[in-house]
Amino acid sequence: MDQTQLSNRVAELKAQLAAASQQIDALAAQAAALGHAAPVADAASHGNFFITGLTVFVLACFVGYYVVWRVT
Repeated sequence: MDQTQLSNRVAELKAQLAAASQQIDALAAQAAALGHAAPVADAASHGNFFITGLTVFVLACFVGYYVVWRVT
């Protein structure tokens, strides 16, 4: 590899590095935007604690009833 080929390869790598850096910056901006939206999505997915707790309690009662009914 002579000096010209080496300098051309370095220039290509520098251009690829600049493109990768721009992509990383764009991904970091998207991740930051998603990071701010995560608490809103988290609250929306879990809903009200009372409703969730009541649902779990009712399901536990049904499952417990059928387990005890099958044993006795």
